[in-house]
Amino acid sequence: LKLAGAMPACRRTMCAMRSGLGLLLCHLTHGLVPSSTEFPANSGTAPGSFDLDKCENKPTYNNERCPSDTSIACWSAVNATAWTCLSAALANGSRAPSGLLWDVACRSTTDLGSFQGACTFGNGSQTRASVVLLQVMPWAEAREKAEETLALMTLAERRSLLQGIGWHPTKWFFDLEQDWYVGNTPALPRLGIPSLNMQDASAGFRTYWSHYRGTVTVWPSLLSLAATWDPEAVQDFAVAVGKEFAGKGANVILGPSVNVHRVARNGRNFEYLSGEDPYLGSQLSRAYVQGVQSEGVLAVMKHWVFNSQETNRGTQNSIVDAKTAWELYYPPFQAAINAGVSAAMCSYNKIDGTYSCSHKHQLDEILKRRMNFQGFVQSDWWATHNTSLAEGLDQEMPGVAKEVFFSEVNLTGQPLKEVDVAASRILAAMYRLDLGAKAKCTPPNCSRWMERNVTSPEHRALSRSLAADSIVLLKNEDVLPISPGKVSKIAIVGAPAVAKSYDPSGVGQGGGASWHTGDYYSGGGSGHMTGSPVTPLEGLKQRAEAVGIEVLESTSDNVTAGVEAAEQADVVFVVAATTSGESVDRPNLDLDGNASSLIQAVAAVANKTVVLLQIPGAVVMPWHDEVSAILALFLGGQETGSAWADVVFGDVEPSGRLPIMMPVSENDTIAPSEEATIVYSEGLETSYRNTSFQATFPFGHGLTYTTFEYSGINSSACSVGSNASRSSLEFFDQDAAFLCIMVTVRNSGSRAGRAVPQLYLDLQDSEQPVAILKGFQKTAVLHPGSTTRIAFPLTKKDLSYYSAGSDDWIMAGDVTAYVGESSADKSLSLEFLVEAETESGTAQPGGDHSSGSIALSCWLGAVLAMCSAYWQ
Repeated sequence: LKLAGAMPACRRTMCAMRSGLGLLLCHLTHGLVPSSTEFPANSGTAPGSFDLDKCENKPTYNNERCPSDTSIACWSAVNATAWTCLSAALANGSRAPSGLLWDVACRSTTDLGSFQGACTFGNGSQTRASVVLLQVMPWAEAREKAEETLALMTLAERRSLLQGIGWHPTKWFFDLEQDWYVGNTPALPRLGIPSLNMQDASAGFRTYWSHYRGTVTVWPSLLSLAATWDPEAVQDFAVAVGKEFAGKGANVILGPSVNVHRVARNGRNFEYLSGEDPYLGSQLSRAYVQGVQSEGVLAVMKHWVFNSQETNRGTQNSIVDAKTAWELYYPPFQAAINAGVSAAMCSYNKIDGTYSCSHKHQLDEILKRRMNFQGFVQSDWWATHNTSLAEGLDQEMPGVAKEVFFSEVNLTGQPLKEVDVAASRILAAMYRLDLGAKAKCTPPNCSRWMERNVTSPEHRALSRSLAADSIVLLKNEDVLPISPGKVSKIAIVGAPAVAKSYDPSGVGQGGGASWHTGDYYSGGGSGHMTGSPVTPLEGLKQRAEAVGIEVLESTSDNVTAGVEAAEQADVVFVVAATTSGESVDRPNLDLDGNASSLIQAVAAVANKTVVLLQIPGAVVMPWHDEVSAILALFLGGQETGSAWADVVFGDVEPSGRLPIMMPVSENDTIAPSEEATIVYSEGLETSYRNTSFQATFPFGHGLTYTTFEYSGINSSACSVGSNASRSSLEFFDQDAAFLCIMVTVRNSGSRAGRAVPQLYLDLQDSEQPVAILKGFQKTAVLHPGSTTRIAFPLTKKDLSYYSAGSDDWIMAGDVTAYVGESSADKSLSLEFLVEAETESGTAQPGGDHSSGSIALSCWLGAVLAMCSAYWQ
C-alpha cells in the first residue's frame, strides 16, 4: 500500500494481503494495526492528514463522541451511537489497510451498522494517497521472451494465436458456447502459453449469461467515470474491475473505450471514457490502463479509429484530415499506449474507403510506427474483411464467420514473417503481464471460475462512492442539500424512480427489445450489465425516512398524479431518464416518456422542484429555467439510488463536472449521418470548440454546495514541494513536464468541498477555434477558508499544435492560459511566450508579448528562464 506522505513504495505486508473486509473489521474493533504493518518514514505530512471532512461537521457528532487520541472515525448520519473511532495508530494515510479510501471502507462495513463514511479530527493538511500498482515487465524484455518461444512453436501453433474460438454458427447468425468467454484463443500447454480469456468490459464483467447476475458489480458507466474528472477514482475503479475479471478467470478486458465524442446521439457515448475532450480522455485512459493491468489483466483500447456513430457503422466511410486526427481523436489512444496498453481493437467503419481493420496507414504507419504501439491489434467482432496481416491486423475475432480470413487455409498463403510478427506481438503482451503464471482455466473448463461471486461489500461501497462522485450538480437555487430542519415532506415523481434492470438474456422482456437495449443504470449492447440496482425511490426514501422526512410517491409519468403529489410536498424530486445502446444511435436528445411535460407541470405547482437525470449523454432541457435544481448521472450502475441520496442529502459533497456540453438544442450538436461517406468537415470544431454551438450548461461545468476562489496565477518549474499539493501532480507525467501553471484555490464558502480547477490554453497560430483544455486537478477536500496551491504540468506537446504542412508538432509562440471552473469561465488569465520549436527540436524564434491583468513573458528553451512582471 502507498500511504499518505510515502514517496517510495511500501512492500506488501501480511496486513495488505488479508481479506479486505475482515481486516478492516479487525482494525475498527481494536483501533490499531497489526504489528506486521510497516509505515513509511514521515516525509512532512502530519499524522491525521486525510482527504476527509471534519467529524464536527457531521450531523450526529458531539464533543464526547470519540476519545482524544482519535484521528479518524466511521460515522452514521442516522444512528448517533454508530460511531467507530480509530486511534492515532491508523493516521498514516487516506486509505484503509484494505486499500480502499477511508470513506469507502467505512461504507463497506455493513456488519457494524449503517455508516455513511469516514471523517477526520483536527485540521491536518489535506493529502490524497493512491495504491502502489504492481510493475509490469518492460516491452523489450517481453519481446525477447516472445522471440525465444516463437522459435519453439510449430507453424500451426503460431497461427492458432491469430484466430478466436468459442463461437458456433446458428440458423440466423452465430452464438457463443455456454460458459465460454466472449473472446477466446486456445492454450498451448506444452509451451506454458495460456488461453486468452476475453470479456466485455464497459461497466464490469459482462453478464452475458443470466446466471452471472449478482456475481459481479454493476459499475457506473465509463462516461460516468469521466464525469468524476478524477484519475485516482478511475484507477481505483480499474483496479477493482481488474480483480473481478481475474476472479472470473478472465485475463483480457475489452476496454477501455476511449473515442472522443463527435456525435451527441451516438448510441455508445456512455461507453466512452473521453467524453468530448482529448485531454480529459488522455488522463483518464492512462489511469484505467495502469489500474486494470496491475491486476494481471490485458487492457484493449478501442475503437480504432474514427468510429463516431452507430448508424451504418459497418459500412460508413470516415474522412478526417490529419490535423483533426492528431489533435482531437488520436490523443486518448496515444495516452493508453504510453501507459502500456496491451492491445488495440480496430473498428467496423471504413477510413478513406478502406475498412479500419485493413487500413495499413492507420494500423501500421500511424498506430504501430508513429505512435509506437507495442501490443497487438485485434478486430472488433466480425470486423475483418480480408487476410490483412501485412496491413497490421494481428488477430481476427471471434474466429467464426461466413468467411474466416485468418483460418489456417487462408494463413497458408501469407508470408511466414507476417505470421511470426503477429504471433510475437501477442506473446509479448502475454509475457509482459505474466499471464502464464496467473492462468486460472482454459475454456470449456471454466464454468467453476465464471460462476464465482467476485463482488464484495468493498466493491459495492466503491461503486456507490464512484457514482456519487460522478453526479454533476448543474443548477441549485437554495434547495440542496436537503435539511430535515427545513423540509418535512418530499415527493418522488416519475417512472424511472422505480425502473428495473434489463436482462437481454432473460425471458418475457417483450416490446421488441433486443440485445442492444439499455436501461437507466447501464447502457445496451456488449457493454450492458444486468443486476439488482438500488432504485432512486429506494435510495431517497430510505435516507429521508431515517431523518423523519415523509415521502410521497408518484412513480409513473402520469402528469395528473405527479401534480397531485407535488402540491403536498416541500420539495419534489422528478426522476427523468433515457438510455441508449450499441448498433443504433439515439433518435433524439429528449428524455423518455413525457418527462419534459411532467417536469413542467410539476414545476408549475411545486414549492421547489429538483430534477434527477439518469442519462447516457447529452439531453436537451427546455424546462431548465422552471426548476430549482438539476443533477445529472451518466448511468450510475447498481448503486444509483444510494448515490442520489448521498448527494442530495449532503452526505457527499457534489464534485462531478460535465465531460460533455449540454446543448440548448439538437442544432447545437453534430447529428448522425446516413451518408455513405462522412466528411469531418467541422475539423476541430466540435463540442465547446464550436463557437456557433450554444450550451445550456458548458463543458466542465459543475456546482458544489460551497464556493471557490482562484488567484495567484503564475508559472514555474514543476516540482512537488511546499508550494503545491503533492496529489496535484501524482497522476500526471512529471518527467515530461516542461513547465507548470500554478494557481491558488480557496474555499470561500461555508461547507467543505472539492474544487476542479481547469486550465485552457489559447495557442497562437494553432488554428484551434477557442482555448482548449490542457490541464485539470481535483483537489482534496477543502474546509471553509482553507487554501491549496495547484500545479498544472504542461509538456512540450501541450504547448504545441500539429502542422499538416510539416507533418510535425510546432510549439506555439504566444500562449494565453485561462483557469476557471468550465470551458466558459475565463476569469483568471496569464499570458506568456515560449520558444517555438518542432518536436524534432528545430528552434524557431518567438517574440515578447504580454497583456491582461497578470502578464508573464518567458523564453523556454533547453533551460527554463523565467521573468515575471505583475501589474494591476
